[in-house]
Amino acid sequence: MPCGHAYCRGCLAELRAKDVAQKCPLCRDSLPPGLDGLYDLGYRAYRKVKGKVDRGEVSWTSLPASEQEEMDDAVAVLTEAAAQGHMMAQVYLADLYKFAQGVAQDDALAFKLCSMAAQQGHTLSQYNLGCSYQKGEGCEQSDDQAFAWYSKAAQQGQPTAQCGLGLAYAKGRGVRQS
Repeated sequence: MPCGHAYCRGCLAELRAKDVAQKCPLCRDSLPPGLDGLYDLGYRAYRKVKGKVDRGEVSWTSLPASEQEEMDDAVAVLTEAAAQGHMMAQVYLADLYKFAQGVAQDDALAFKLCSMAAQQGHTLSQYNLGCSYQKGEGCEQSDDQAFAWYSKAAQQGQPTAQCGLGLAYAKGRGVRQS
């Protein structure tokens, strides 16, 4: 914990569930925000900067120092949440790195984060992973892997994955042409 006292995650979750004043039982310092709280903090900071970009007040390619600092904080918090398995933190971070929104573009890191979310069942991430494999962005190009990820997303009703799967069959990429 920030105060230096150590508790297991289960104990912290139990304290939060019992609403024990959201304080450390020993020193009364505030409990950390928890996984969903981390995500919410990072996402809100990101949305604040994104709103300015969407309104044309700033640009992703040249953020002023104050907005860049907010993005750095948002990325740090989202990274912590993603490392702890928060699927939506993984999804948003993958997009930030893929499209260089407040961070340097990093296809390999975007691929890794997208893979984490896809393995948890996020259908759009499964489709995006298929696209990455098809193009060889952030990974070694593989029609077989692209087909496999398009199939997973398509089976869950993801329409663009269904289209990608149809094209794979039509062109014989990762599967026998049909």
